[in-house]
Amino acid sequence: MFKDKSHIVRIFSIIVVLGVIGFIARQIALPENFGLHGHYRWEANNQNRALPIINQNSNTCKSCHEGIYQLHGKDAHYNVPCVDCHGAGNLHVTYHKDSLGTITKEQAVMPREFKLEGCLFCHRKLKARPSDFPQIDQDEHYKFLNVTNKGTKCIECHSPHEPVFLLTEVKQSRIHPIVYKCTECHNKKPEKSFKEVADHPAIFECKDCHSSVVKSFEVRPHHKYIDCRTCHLYHKENETTGRIYKNGNVKFCLLCHEKKSFKDEKYPPKIDWPSHIGNLNIIEKSDEKICLKCHADQIHDMNQNTKEDPHPKNWTREHKSFTKDNSQLCQKCHTTNQCSSCHLKTKPVSHVPSWSKLHPESAAQNKSSCEFCHKQNSCANCHKVEIPHPKGFEETHKDVVSQKGKDVCAKCHKEDFCKQCH
Repeated sequence: MFKDKSHIVRIFSIIVVLGVIGFIARQIALPENFGLHGHYRWEANNQNRALPIINQNSNTCKSCHEGIYQLHGKDAHYNVPCVDCHGAGNLHVTYHKDSLGTITKEQAVMPREFKLEGCLFCHRKLKARPSDFPQIDQDEHYKFLNVTNKGTKCIECHSPHEPVFLLTEVKQSRIHPIVYKCTECHNKKPEKSFKEVADHPAIFECKDCHSSVVKSFEVRPHHKYIDCRTCHLYHKENETTGRIYKNGNVKFCLLCHEKKSFKDEKYPPKIDWPSHIGNLNIIEKSDEKICLKCHADQIHDMNQNTKEDPHPKNWTREHKSFTKDNSQLCQKCHTTNQCSSCHLKTKPVSHVPSWSKLHPESAAQNKSSCEFCHKQNSCANCHKVEIPHPKGFEETHKDVVSQKGKDVCAKCHKEDFCKQCH
């Protein structure tokens, strides 16, 4: 076949020799326990266990931070381990548990602070991220809330351990059919409904099941600047279902409506907290859904599962006499000037001495405030006539004056008031 085979023999001989040398070298270098329980070195397990622990398990944090651990476990960050935000906690734990004092206080400080970039690292809006993952465009988000300082940190509004202040634990939130946003596929929300587009896949819309609620929402002021998923946050769990967060926590409302130094006064309306309701004790005695007690009608029709009001049903009529003798009891929940939220800002506790002369003008502008304590048409108790005067009163007032005398008119009008017309 071949005239000269020597070169082939030499090549294969070299390969065989190298293979034998390699096999012998491998046998010499191979650890004794390699392959004992798999294709790895068994002793490596013990060596790894002997290394110092750097990243702490969340249960380690729980031993000292039980309250924060419970908040973290029920809210949207429940599956985010502590080390993702706080970094390695080995020195921190050692400092608080080591009685020998080998770690200084400076070394024990957690290495990460709550910086803006720390939150945006996960929540900055990117095309590469799944559309159902919570993410924001910082400029749009700050514009929506009228935040004037672009360097404002997220923790000024959001608590990292309780970012959306859920009342119901995430794992117990209601299972809900998949909810899509048009912007998950389109750069901008289309003007047409998907039903007007030929061969468009069918998608679920809120009004398909909650038509009455959606209709009531569309005529409320909130509809001007938010949609359903602004408040009812949705988390996709698979290709068909997810969980809807039905949240009514007062802290959730305050994310948009609390006055902050870095927000301007534009819409949405903002309040001082907690002076708006008195003080935080009222939350403990009432419940976390206190905003909905007064403002639910401004959002949409809803069934409120709020706790029972501690005051009796006729409290608005009777609290005046009770407060005179029990003001200290009231102040356990309410501030001393809270009366002004209903009784006009000019009289923080009760009617001022000159109120009898000033009240006609104020009552005309704030009739609903008066009716909060006084019955409708209660003015007639003193004035013997409907106040404000009914339409056509200018034609019949002569008879009233002749029957009841000018003294009735003088309670509100000046002595020479008649001369303006007569």
